[in-house]
This record gives sequence, C-alpha cells and structure tokens, in this order.
Amino acid sequence: MILRRLTNAFRKQDWFTVAVETLIVVLGVFLGLQVNNWNADRTARSAERTTLIRLHEDFEESIAGQSRDIHFLEQQLGDQALILKSLDACAVAPEDDMAFQRGIATLGWINPPRLYRRTIDEVTASGSTDIISNPKVAEELARIIALVEWRATWFDRTIMVMDNYRQKVDPHIRYQMDRTIDNPFVANQRGGVAYNIELLCKDTGLANAISAVSYATAERLEAYRPILEAYVDFSPLVAAELNSRWGIKVSQEAAK
Repeated sequence: MILRRLTNAFRKQDWFTVAVETLIVVLGVFLGLQVNNWNADRTARSAERTTLIRLHEDFEESIAGQSRDIHFLEQQLGDQALILKSLDACAVAPEDDMAFQRGIATLGWINPPRLYRRTIDEVTASGSTDIISNPKVAEELARIIALVEWRATWFDRTIMVMDNYRQKVDPHIRYQMDRTIDNPFVANQRGGVAYNIELLCKDTGLANAISAVSYATAERLEAYRPILEAYVDFSPLVAAELNSRWGIKVSQEAAK
C-alpha cells in the first residue's frame, strides 16, 4: 500500500506525501530494528542470568567438594604421621590401631583439583565465552580456570610418584575384605589392614616410602588451599551480580 501511494505521489509530484510516506517507511524500519535489538538484548540478558545461576551452583558444589578433599588430605597427613611415629617406636598403641590401618589403606588417595565445570564447558562448547558482561566476574573466572588447570598439570606426576612408593608398602601388609575401617570420608570402607609392626619397623625403606608419600600429600594440600580460597571469594561475587541486576538471592551455604 505504501509503495502504491508513493508511486502515485511521484506521478502527481506531491512531494509532501512523498516525504510523509518515506518518513513512515524509515520510522517503521527503525522501530523494527529497535525491537529486534531489544529482543536480542533481552535474550542475551536472560541467557547470562541463567548462566550465572548455574555457575553459582557449580561453584557451591566445587566449594563443598574441595573442602571435603582438603579435610581428607589433613586426615591422611595425621594418619601418616602416626604411622611414622609407630614405625620409629616399633609399636602401635591400641587406640592408634584404626588410624594406623586407615593411613595404610588410604596411602596416596588424592583427587585432582575439584572444579565442577558443567556450565564452563557448556559455555565454551557453544562459543558464548563473552556471555558474562561484568568484566570483573569474567576475569576472575578466567583466573580460577587457569589456576585449576595449572595445579592439575602436576596431579598425574604426583600420582605416579605415590604409586611407586605405594608398591614398597603393599608387599608388607594384607587387606582383609571382611573387615571395615573407620573413615568419616569413606562410608563402610572395606579392607582392614593386617600387619606385623615388628616386621614393618625393620624395613627402613618402608618408613622412607611413607615419608615420601606424606611429603607429596602435603604438597597437594598446599596446592589446593588457594583453589578453595578462590572459589570462596568468587561465589559471593556471582551472587552479588545476580542480586544487583535481577534481584535474585542465591544460597551461600557452601561459602560459609
């Protein structure tokens, strides 16, 4: 209809009508573009909001998981210290027997850095790495990923070293699968450790092997503590972004 009116106006040289009709066309195109831009912006903000919510959930899980792993490493170090003390004394006190068994059974049990990457991997796979508009949040997330990946590069080497020393311990003990070990981190852990402390303490290489594993355990503990601190600092940052922009309040249970 507009094209017909414009054609007629040109034939009649009705320049006022031409100007009005042209203005209507331009205004219509402009409004259409604005609506499209508004819809695209609304979709992007909605996607960012969903991403931040899920990212916050992932980091709450990461905090809980990394905290558990750190407490487990602390328990292992305590048990390993008790083993070395018992080997030096060539005796295990009755009240220390379970910790001695637990320390042997969990010798070298270490997890890689704990980061739940569900949302990170989905964002990366979709090519939407710029979906987070707040540069502070985006930069801190990138720093954390780099930190975790750097610490993870040493994990395989640490496990190889520990396995080598573990092989020096296993020939001296026997696991009894009809027994369980008291371990707050592993429910109903099967495999009680049968050992002869008098035979164990005669092998100085055994104590050295356990000492080496303990050293590597302590190294992992010190490597993972900064990761947990970074998680604990990042989670409230995401929570504050959700609250300030969308009024969404999320739980901070793990961060506490």
